[in-house]
Amino acid sequence: MMSAKIGRRLGLGALLAAALTVPAFAQTYDGDWAGALSAGGQTLHLVFHIKTVNGQATAVLDSVDQGATIPATAVKTEGGQLSILFLPISGELTAKLSADGKTLDGTWNQGASLPLTLTKK
Repeated sequence: MMSAKIGRRLGLGALLAAALTVPAFAQTYDGDWAGALSAGGQTLHLVFHIKTVNGQATAVLDSVDQGATIPATAVKTEGGQLSILFLPISGELTAKLSADGKTLDGTWNQGASLPLTLTKK
């Protein structure tokens, strides 16, 4: 009888621990991420549209102020890190997902390295 109670407590504890860890893995990059890039006295408003289909992430960059839309060449996500490559413009976003999944803090590289913070819309 005593071992059954202990077994149920251990089972409940394991279930609770698993439930608490699921949200960390459930975080996703999918969605629209907006931010502003300050360069050379100008501010460029950017929106990254990220979508995952069958485990493969894709992205499109909208440079709002320039009226340009650029599809990503490659998207890599690993361990809370995101990397999006745009070969036609020699640009790359590297960023880390916040614990709450609402911001991406990183760097835009396109000849120069500039800080860029994106928030999920």
